[in-house]
Amino acid sequence: MKNGTIYKTYKVELDDSRYNILVGRNLLSESLVENLNNKTKNKKVVLIFDPFFKDKVYGKICPTLKDSGYEVYTYALKSGKHNKTINKVVDIYTLLEKKNLSRDSTIVAIGGGVIGDLTGFVASTYLRGINFIQVPTTIMGMIDSSIGGKVAVNFGKTINAIGNYYHPILNIIDLELLESLSERNYISGLAEIIKCAIISDRELFEYLDSNSQAICNRKQDELLHIMCRTVEIKLEHVSGDTREQDKRLKLNYGHTMGHSIEISTDVSKEVYRHGEGVSLGMVGAAFLAERYFPKKNNVLKKHEAILAKYGLPIKVDSKKIGFKRDRLIKECLENILKDKKRKDNRLRFVLAEKIGLSGVYSNMPDSYIIEAFNYLIT
Repeated sequence: MKNGTIYKTYKVELDDSRYNILVGRNLLSESLVENLNNKTKNKKVVLIFDPFFKDKVYGKICPTLKDSGYEVYTYALKSGKHNKTINKVVDIYTLLEKKNLSRDSTIVAIGGGVIGDLTGFVASTYLRGINFIQVPTTIMGMIDSSIGGKVAVNFGKTINAIGNYYHPILNIIDLELLESLSERNYISGLAEIIKCAIISDRELFEYLDSNSQAICNRKQDELLHIMCRTVEIKLEHVSGDTREQDKRLKLNYGHTMGHSIEISTDVSKEVYRHGEGVSLGMVGAAFLAERYFPKKNNVLKKHEAILAKYGLPIKVDSKKIGFKRDRLIKECLENILKDKKRKDNRLRFVLAEKIGLSGVYSNMPDSYIIEAFNYLIT
């Protein structure tokens, strides 16, 4: 590599897939070309990208690929959950067919979790699977959605209703891309890092608590530390359980109630970003833990303190976001029944008995769930 710096390389083995996760700075272009040359002889590449990064795509990535003999096509897709649809998938299928891509061609996702999920779903289904590279541009994409093979689109009122498990041939985590993130998207992504600390790493939780100012100010050393540790936690939970039958389920902490709130407050308008929904869902899960476990460990208080420290939401102000409280609670209770983790028609909740120790529980009384939503929604 000429100009980029690789801080860490994770060699991933999941299912039958073997690939690297590169963590560094200024890794686009040269790193992408080097790895493409090693992975395939096919010279057709399609870039599915967030138009926010069009200058990098057209000014840097495309020229480098073309100079190396690649035939490059592009498709701009705005970020946002409202674009994570089958209609967009069909649009991309149309482009791939028109340009006559084959199984050893490559599509590259350059964007946040929505673009990574959708592009991965396209790659997993077109010609029964073609090469796929992840270049996540958000914290959420880097440490969560780009790792573990989950690819999907939304359908109706169900998040990730139509999906698959499909791994990339490469994942490039370029921390330089985080410098251009909006404050809201940056902070929202930190919710997933806090989540990973709560479910399995007390030391990381304490580090986040002690270094919140530096992390919120995007200081490089602190950011690199928490990003790498969270990637490791994600890989620890996904390894040996890609299809979410056991330990991977814990990564859904905060998602059961969080997804319900996201859907009920209108996914298309993104009243809450995904990380904000997870933040609210974690508070709800902490409330349930306080009701469920006989031994109290101040879990709820600790959740609310660290989330508030990072500027993440800990309550839903129904009036402020334009909803009637009773109606919103009712919708949340209805939508939570769509949760994908259901088993034997029972909801399963990930609960933290204490910071760093979590488990999956399926015998939650309905009255506790109702209480939790009443606590969350004011």
